[in-house]
Amino acid sequence: MRVDDYEIAAFFGLVVVFEVCERLWPARPVDRWQDLKLDVLSFAFALTVNRVCTHGIRSWVGDVTPAALAGTVHYLQNLPSLWKIVIALFVVDLVIYWIHRAQHTFDWLWRTHAWHHSIEQMYWFSGFRTSFLHSFIYNIPQVVIPVTLFKLSPAEAGIGYSLGLLIQFWEHTNLKVNVGLLAWLIITPDYHRIHHSATIHRGKNLGTTFSLWDRMFGTYVDPASVPDSFPLGLGERVEGKKIPRMLLGL
Repeated sequence: MRVDDYEIAAFFGLVVVFEVCERLWPARPVDRWQDLKLDVLSFAFALTVNRVCTHGIRSWVGDVTPAALAGTVHYLQNLPSLWKIVIALFVVDLVIYWIHRAQHTFDWLWRTHAWHHSIEQMYWFSGFRTSFLHSFIYNIPQVVIPVTLFKLSPAEAGIGYSLGLLIQFWEHTNLKVNVGLLAWLIITPDYHRIHHSATIHRGKNLGTTFSLWDRMFGTYVDPASVPDSFPLGLGERVEGKKIPRMLLGL
């Protein structure tokens, strides 16, 4: 199977799982019809942009390995598959944490991220609001690290992608769950929901997979310390005329 085949199968499988889970254990009332047209537009745009960026960066990066990293790369490439996938996930997530933090720190980078924060109804389908520049920036570590450093096989890359997609669904889904001690390691829907708050917590809980980065670098907010009900989004409705620019990330 090609990497794309794994990605397609993983996507549709996760759609079914999270749609059922949200119906059974919703965290808060969600009016899915309120922004459905916008969510469908965002999904189609995000899917297209992701494919273009991913294939473009793969072609650009190729199999070039920096000479200074040759020894490390050789060691990483010869690790068992499980270790390669796990280490790659941690490295990619650490890099994205700092990119994400920069997006919340610098105005010019915030513009690449603002469209994602326009979400006011969080459920599994709403998390695909990403601008073109947002997707491009995030795809650099998501492609370069597995391809250049780890040279994952199609099966390994497919597993890694499936885990990444699972996390994308998981963190934006409308679920209230208790994962116990795992909350010290991975983010949860209520953890990430705080990050999408329209209030002072927008620059907190920046981790996209692992919660340990926020704990290590001072951006952690305990979900138990925040009321269950708070507004999401940018604090105001996005005007229709601004949407094209926000989709580009400008």
